[in-house]
Amino acid sequence: MKKLVLLLCVLSAVGCVKSYEDYYTRSFVLSYGNMRGISVAMTDFGLGYSVDFVGEGEWDIAMSGKKKDFYNQLCEKHNDVSYNRRVRVYFYDQGLNPRCFRDFVNLEVWSSADWDAEHPAGTSLNDLARFSSNTPWPYIQSGYTQKYHEQLNGEYYPVDKLISELTPDDMTLLPRGGGLFSVCHPAGAARKAYAFRAPDSR
Repeated sequence: MKKLVLLLCVLSAVGCVKSYEDYYTRSFVLSYGNMRGISVAMTDFGLGYSVDFVGEGEWDIAMSGKKKDFYNQLCEKHNDVSYNRRVRVYFYDQGLNPRCFRDFVNLEVWSSADWDAEHPAGTSLNDLARFSSNTPWPYIQSGYTQKYHEQLNGEYYPVDKLISELTPDDMTLLPRGGGLFSVCHPAGAARKAYAFRAPDSR
């Protein structure tokens, strides 16, 4: 009986541990991360390639001092300064997952071998490759009024385009986790190696 009482006390204590933090924030983006390079890896089942923005350093709403100052500068750069709402961030949730603070202006994918007659080795595959990710940039630009849809995370607009069709707006405030790109292989062609050029940024 004593063991049962002790176990119940332990479970009760664990259940009382706070699992979230409340913030009153002027900015929708709560965290930014740095990017120093790109890592590309094939996804499970060969459905495409994941693109990770590799970096170090993070600046978020919970910090203080110079790090908080830099976070505030990034919010001002993106005109993300009039959200003015209370938010609850759960520690196991994605609320503080960083957005890449570098805003890209172009991406480029090419093959190290001849792809087809129109795409010999070393030429751009941007007219064949699709990039998939998401961005809150249109939501912020709208003054925090226009969601993609009214469901959870409707503030994050999907990006799913041929790379040749991407605009700088599509590549603003991407998740530091990057995104997914895929290229359809020509019929009967052997799998070829990709290269992914580090994008220019602003």
